[in-house]
Amino acid sequence: MRKGDNTEHLILKAAEEEFMDKGFVLAKTTDIARRAGVTHAMLHYYFRTKEKLFEQVFREKVTLLARSLVPTFDGEKPFLQWVADFTGAHFDFVAAHPQLPSFVLHEISQNECWRNICLPVMRDALQATVRSVESLLSRAVERGEVTPVRVENLLYSIISMNIMTFVIAPVMKAVYGWTEEDLRLFVRQRRKENIEMIIRRLKKQA
Repeated sequence: MRKGDNTEHLILKAAEEEFMDKGFVLAKTTDIARRAGVTHAMLHYYFRTKEKLFEQVFREKVTLLARSLVPTFDGEKPFLQWVADFTGAHFDFVAAHPQLPSFVLHEISQNECWRNICLPVMRDALQATVRSVESLLSRAVERGEVTPVRVENLLYSIISMNIMTFVIAPVMKAVYGWTEEDLRLFVRQRRKENIEMIIRRLKKQA
């Protein structure tokens, strides 16, 4: 990795940690520079403003999510298998970034700047996904593989169930006095349950 690329990577990593810890409003570029081990002037050289830095951090997360889902889009596999793969891939992404759901929910409700910067990024990514899913779903319905459903409802069910697993998991851990191993077992079970519930919703009734 070239020096410039490495510096940018260090800044982005530090920014992600700072934003996740404090939120957009309370995060300070001076603290991000300190975490990254660079001067504030260097941070400003690469990203100019906190808003641009925040947008880049968020855009990278959306790109990582998209890349994790792309391999599931195979028009040759049975649609229900695609649904299982897609739901599992999305679940695994959220599991790898467990702070992200609570952070997004908080920022989107509290931060006007966040909505202006990041909602367009989310909208573009979601629209592309919707188009791909619509094509797969339409063909599956025509072949009689699944019962008709609005693609928005399908994606809402997948995304909301997966995200809520990680929003609620810490509460469940505290209420039931679970150990870390108990929590890991719960998360593994929820992954399986979420996939099975989505599949049951789509299966055609005999």
